[in-house]
Amino acid sequence: MSQVKSFQCSKGELNYLEIINGVGNEKPTLFMLHGYGANMRDLAPLAAVHPAFKEFNWIFPDGPIKVPIGPMMFGRAWFPLDMEELNRAMMTSSFETLFSDKLPSGLAEASELLTQFIEAKAGGSYLLGGFSQGSMMACELSLNSSLKPEALVLLSSTLVAKERFVERLKKAHCLPVFQCHGISDPVLPISMARALKQQFNECAWEVDYHEFTGGHEIPPQALQALVTFLGAIK
Repeated sequence: MSQVKSFQCSKGELNYLEIINGVGNEKPTLFMLHGYGANMRDLAPLAAVHPAFKEFNWIFPDGPIKVPIGPMMFGRAWFPLDMEELNRAMMTSSFETLFSDKLPSGLAEASELLTQFIEAKAGGSYLLGGFSQGSMMACELSLNSSLKPEALVLLSSTLVAKERFVERLKKAHCLPVFQCHGISDPVLPISMARALKQQFNECAWEVDYHEFTGGHEIPPQALQALVTFLGAIK
């Protein structure tokens, strides 16, 4: 059963797509967060792309920020991007430090909204995941002591605010992590995915890590690896 719903709390409101594959809370839930400029429907096909994924209920929230993606076209985001800074990073090949050197403006606010949302919607066991900017948010949420996910799924992720991240990671409860990344990713460099994995490993977090030939995407081999990971978690 698939339904679009709305959630409101003291930190704001968001719409979300809920796909229920089980009755009540008999199946674990996977909260999956989309990337910059996408929306709640972008990752929804994951819920049915493989029979193993039907062993989970899925929730796909919309980012709280509306962003233009073309003439009269809009997507959603979890926090704004400085487009001038992004263009400079593209011209100077400095993507490695674009997110790792500082905390993006708006990330903390989105985290507070999503925390209240997940606390309200997670009736049983659940996992956190996301793609690109959504994976940054999932990573941030996994270090929130008020949330208790079973695992973390990071699709094309990167290291954000390294010093702050490492400090919080050392204090957080260890989770199993699935991480995959394209070695030719032109948006978020593979070097920073490897740096993120290294920080997890140094803090004793178990990472099921996969690199694939390709760019900023989720190819079939990554999905098959995710099937195996989720099977072990469930």
